[in-house]
Amino acid sequence: MKKQVKSSNVFGEKQKRIIAKTLINLRELNFLTQTDIAKQLHLFSSTISHYEKGLTVPPTEVVYRLADFYNVTTDYILGKSASRTNLNDTYAIKLTNKMTIGDAVEIMAKMDNAEREHLAYFIEVIGKSKK
Repeated sequence: MKKQVKSSNVFGEKQKRIIAKTLINLRELNFLTQTDIAKQLHLFSSTISHYEKGLTVPPTEVVYRLADFYNVTTDYILGKSASRTNLNDTYAIKLTNKMTIGDAVEIMAKMDNAEREHLAYFIEVIGKSKK
C-alpha cells in the first residue's frame, strides 16, 4: 500500500537542496526512475519528486529505507558525510594480516607533514604503476 509520509520542517533551504541533489544523484547513478524508487519504497512517485525538488525532506523512516536501498549511510543522504559507507566498516578492512585501515590511519595521524608527504608520494607512485 502506498502512502504519503509527512516530514518535519527542521531543515533549512540549503539542507533541502543538498538532500534533493543527493537523492537525484543516487537515483541516476543506479539508472532508476522516480517511479522505480516509489515502487521499491511503497511511496507515491509524486513523493519522490517532492524529495528531489527539495519541496519536502524525507522523514526518518524513509531516509533509513533509502539508505538501505542505495547501500549508503543516512548521513550521506542528509549531506552530513561525504562518505557513502560507514567509516567504521571501512576502517575494519584489513590491509595485511596484522593491520587494518584504521590502524594505518592512526599511524598517519601521528606523522608530521614531511612524513605524510613522503607516504602520499609513495602511494601515488604505486597507484600509477598499477594502471
